[in-house]
Amino acid sequence: MRREYLESMTADGFGEFLTACENLRNSKYILAENKIAALLKSIADNRQLYSMFGAALYGFDYKTTFSECVEGNMFALPTDPKTAIALVFRILMDIDSGKMPLRNFLEAYFYNESINESYAHFGLEVISPFESYCRMFISQSEKEGGDISVRYDDMNEKRKNDLKDDALACVAALIEHADTAITGMIDRAEYNACLNGLVRNIKAENGDGTISSFIGVKYAVAYFFKSDPDVNYIFKKLEYDIKHIFE
Repeated sequence: MRREYLESMTADGFGEFLTACENLRNSKYILAENKIAALLKSIADNRQLYSMFGAALYGFDYKTTFSECVEGNMFALPTDPKTAIALVFRILMDIDSGKMPLRNFLEAYFYNESINESYAHFGLEVISPFESYCRMFISQSEKEGGDISVRYDDMNEKRKNDLKDDALACVAALIEHADTAITGMIDRAEYNACLNGLVRNIKAENGDGTISSFIGVKYAVAYFFKSDPDVNYIFKKLEYDIKHIFE
């Protein structure tokens, strides 16, 4: 599915993206949200850019990184280019979705009596280095002679395998808890059968079967363990893994 989507995109450089960055930097505040939407569209429509941002976001901790960039009412990008790319992309996504209004962001970290001055500082200190880092990232990938869309697919496959391994470890831990906590032989056998069905579907990479089995496990865990904190922690990890394995 991801491969078909990538192949439907353009793959001829990223001039439109650079133009969108320039337009965003040079914009007035009142037009900025439209410019942000245009920049994000240029990423979504371009195979190289889509893959580049996917690679940058792999394993990225947005909340922690954002907090580390804030000191009082000051905001400074991380010095690592890949981290900065991922952070700015997520900030722009939050602004575009309305989750973090642009005015609020500017007033919190780039305050000036003139909102256009605040926005100008944002363009200089956030968008300009973001654009430079993106240029560097693409240039480096081209020099190495690799197709970054293929590289992203490889990274995505590794992440999927890591999630599968963690999900199977979580199921094993839930079965181990049942061996000591569920005293009835029939109850324990039914519970374990439910979890073993989930294991089979995960290993077979059966997305629909995995979701169906997981729903059964969810109810079984709730019935037998209710508010057990250890089991709830394991289940939450399992829930995260299942949600992202087949995305």
